Amino acid sequence: MDVLHLVVNCQTSHFVWCTLEKALASPSNSSIVQLHGSFQDLRQGDALVATYMQQAKSLFDELVVVGRPISIEDFNLYVFRGLRGEFKDLVTNLVTKVELLSYVDLHSHLLTHEFLYKTSLQSMAANPHLLPTPSLLPSIHLAQY
Repeated sequence: MDVLHLVVNCQTSHFVWCTLEKALASPSNSSIVQLHGSFQDLRQGDALVATYMQQAKSLFDELVVVGRPISIEDFNLYVFRGLRGEFKDLVTNLVTKVELLSYVDLHSHLLTHEFLYKTSLQSMAANPHLLPTPSLLPSIHLAQY
């Protein structure tokens, strides 16, 4: 955490210490709101699952530190919401499970899916004859109204 901006005008070490203690000792409502907002805005984008989950876990841990932990159910929902579209079927399957997924289990499922997805893409790229050709795809005729 960058704190230089908090103490740049402090004249004594005592004033530096008091300023840092006041700023960092108890979380403000705005910092808690910011953490929740960051969690809600979290998206995987082009990141690997490991990186994305690390970002999510970091936000989860920060909320614990400031005394506002979220439930594992909410954590999982935030993670599901930010995943790329290729995880849609997996998320549907995981959401319908009766038992609660731990962080470790969720992370494992996502890593496995990422690996299998990349492997299948590489396989299709290496074997273009496996891809459907336009002549084999069903043709769609739209009626004119």
